[in-house]
Amino acid sequence: MSQTKINIKNESSVPILKRDGFGTKGRVVTVKANSFEVTKISKYDEFLKYTLEIKPIDAEKNIEADIKRERSDYGKSIRRRILKELSLKKGEWFQNVVIAYDGGTTLFTTDRLGFDKETETKPVVIEIIILKDLHNINGKSTQYSVQISRTDTVVKLTQLEKYISGEEFEWDFFSDDSLDVLNALIHQRAGEKFIKSGKSSIYNKGNKTKITGGIELWSGWFSTVRPGQESLFVNVNPTFTTFYQPLRLDEFLLQYLYPKYQNLPDEFSDYQLKDINEILKGLLVCPLHLESVHTERRIKKLLPATKVAHFEYKPMTDSEETFPLEKYFEDKYQHRETKKLFVEIMSEEGTHVAWPIEFCQITEGQRYKTNKLTGKQRAEIISAAKMKPYEHEKETIKGAHEILQLHKNPTGVGMEVASHLAEVDAHVLESTAVEYAENVTIPANNGKWNLKNVKFVKSGEMLAFWQVVVFEQQEKRISEEDVYSFIEKLITQCKIQGMNITKNIPHIQYVQYHKDDLDKVIKSTYEDAKKTLNRPPQMMLFIIPGDKIQSTNTKLYETIKRVMDTEIGCLTQCVSVNSNYKKLFNNLQYCANLTMKMNLKLGGVNSVLPEKKIGLPSGEDVLLLGADVTHPKDKNGCSICSVVGSLDNRATRFITKYQVQERSGREEIINIDKMIKEVLEDYCNYKKNKKGNVKNTVASLLPPCIIMYRDGVSESQFERVLKWELLKIKEACAEFQAGYQPKITFAVVGKRHHTRLFPGNPKEADKNGNCLVGTVVDRKITHPTLNDFYLQSHYTHQGMARPSHYTILYDDIKLTTDEFQCLSNALCYNFQRTTSSVSIPSPTYYAHLICARARMYLNDDMKLPKVHPNLEKYPMYFM
Repeated sequence: MSQTKINIKNESSVPILKRDGFGTKGRVVTVKANSFEVTKISKYDEFLKYTLEIKPIDAEKNIEADIKRERSDYGKSIRRRILKELSLKKGEWFQNVVIAYDGGTTLFTTDRLGFDKETETKPVVIEIIILKDLHNINGKSTQYSVQISRTDTVVKLTQLEKYISGEEFEWDFFSDDSLDVLNALIHQRAGEKFIKSGKSSIYNKGNKTKITGGIELWSGWFSTVRPGQESLFVNVNPTFTTFYQPLRLDEFLLQYLYPKYQNLPDEFSDYQLKDINEILKGLLVCPLHLESVHTERRIKKLLPATKVAHFEYKPMTDSEETFPLEKYFEDKYQHRETKKLFVEIMSEEGTHVAWPIEFCQITEGQRYKTNKLTGKQRAEIISAAKMKPYEHEKETIKGAHEILQLHKNPTGVGMEVASHLAEVDAHVLESTAVEYAENVTIPANNGKWNLKNVKFVKSGEMLAFWQVVVFEQQEKRISEEDVYSFIEKLITQCKIQGMNITKNIPHIQYVQYHKDDLDKVIKSTYEDAKKTLNRPPQMMLFIIPGDKIQSTNTKLYETIKRVMDTEIGCLTQCVSVNSNYKKLFNNLQYCANLTMKMNLKLGGVNSVLPEKKIGLPSGEDVLLLGADVTHPKDKNGCSICSVVGSLDNRATRFITKYQVQERSGREEIINIDKMIKEVLEDYCNYKKNKKGNVKNTVASLLPPCIIMYRDGVSESQFERVLKWELLKIKEACAEFQAGYQPKITFAVVGKRHHTRLFPGNPKEADKNGNCLVGTVVDRKITHPTLNDFYLQSHYTHQGMARPSHYTILYDDIKLTTDEFQCLSNALCYNFQRTTSSVSIPSPTYYAHLICARARMYLNDDMKLPKVHPNLEKYPMYFM
């Protein structure tokens, strides 16, 4: 895969778009935020920075380096223990010195350490620390080499005051050492008592819920120091994550593989082994058979039977003797029943170790990979983790007071933090009305409306040739009579909503399938439909089992989309059903939801927003762009990038572009210019072909304004993304048409943050206790320099609502704060497949959806096929 090199360092810095005002539209209210104001930062003005290297002795390979972030918490906890042992051994070094350490390679101190006070040169010291209760495989206590050396860096906390006052700002502020110091300090005490995960989360193992599949859900608190206007704040938010249950490995595998196996087999297929090893690699286990040895070792992989038969077991580094693996354990542990399954252990140089799975105990407190969760597990987690807003607020205060003890100077540097949630002025924008056919306008009530007595603005292509396919893994579970009745209701609903569709019930085909030959089965159903209809079908409706809970269902769904989108070129609609399918089949609201998707796919328009809400005050045409990047589940995958662009002035129809790029740890869309030019070409062709449009030159068709809503950018990458992508967008415009220089606004929309808003007055809450839809916060807890705001644009049926965070990084159009906030809010009402406002603007949502769809297309060699030419006339095929 070719990769364009990004060279940004030599370019001039991007001008910082500073806040030029606050929003004033809407009703003024007061809200509370889950932030606690720092009233005094520290009695120390500066910290010194030391590098800290901790390495196990007699271990040539640093196993921790191969372990992903989910498993790295163990290494950090060991390093924190070692530093504590060092401080006890060398108390004079740390006397009258406050340290800040988060388990990595950097140590911050309020003064020079004892060994460093006698000279101006920077001495390097090495000490040996022994952890007596942790052994190597030979039974000897583990030893670690600790090397400390001072750097030239002096961290000045006084610089923070210049940042939060708006006096100074640099882009690298987001990764500033001073914030790292404060974050390490606020977690230090709680990290000794609870399980610390990552940089910012503390988990309480005493509060956990068992989840199917051998995992458990732990509750905890995320906390970080953030800049606000004229002050710092500690953002505290309840959080949940999954951990492995501390089971014996054979018990875990039984739970993980349930219900496929009641008893573990002696052998697994290559496909199953790959899946299991993705879950086991790097997992810490304690050997139950080495009773006098307290050691923890990481799993390398589950061995297939052929490898077990030829594995030469060598447990000792100081011995040349090896043993046949199965015979060794049969002879030495006759009193224990050993199975045929063994795991190879990541071990030091000179050993070759594997243990029976029933001799391995999973160490408590290891995070489970969230990208491996099944739909059923996610549903259980959502149910277990949901909290009403008042419960969320209560847990936030508990985390601040009882866990972090922010009001009791837990940092030791004299930090003073308010004991109550920050109160913030906010304003509530009105919900946007939605227009349907025959000039019917439906007012939205707190972000919601319904389809009763309305028809779609425009019907898509007449649906006359289609087929229904019912996938079954066993004999007919869903009767043909039930399917017939469901399709009849669906057709009736389509007609009620104004869709052009024949009243004839399509042919219903039942298919038995196995997950190993899905491609072949899906292609066969299409060929059968062609024979039945005597022509290619316009659309195929697939009824698939499992409610997207079982992995087989997910694989089936993804294969349907990949084969039909890229190889065959036929529109598809999937319906996921479980054992309670009759309830779903009789649900008219569900049928109405399907009609919205089907009409969009066929080229229709469901609803529009009032022109005054969606247009620019100047009346100029505007191209609305959404862009997103999704990253692979593992380091061997690749990233998917997408750009979507509006085709019409009412922003109802969008064209989509996607591409693959190497995973680089960066967020920039490398070849965004190529996709922008393709969007501009489609935009102009749409305008040219629009009935009654007399414009015929490209220059006359191009939009004078472009607004980009960019998703998925962390604050630390704002500058890089803006610097690269803005330049590429401008270059693409100039290359597409000489002299074309549109006015551009570039904004980032984020949901991956921990800010939550609570109503200041119960009368200003919705029925679930959340802030009202349309609540905007752009004061106090927002950035002291950048032009950002929080907008809660959607209604949350259960649990705590999460506002979206908008940051305008560049603006040629010169929209006022009110204008941009109102436009962004309105765009959350024209996501075409719902009857409620959504949490992010529709262009961003569509970009996210197309990234997810394109990832289904990836094949094993990371090639990304294009959508079949048949679907070019159906730009909303992905809905």
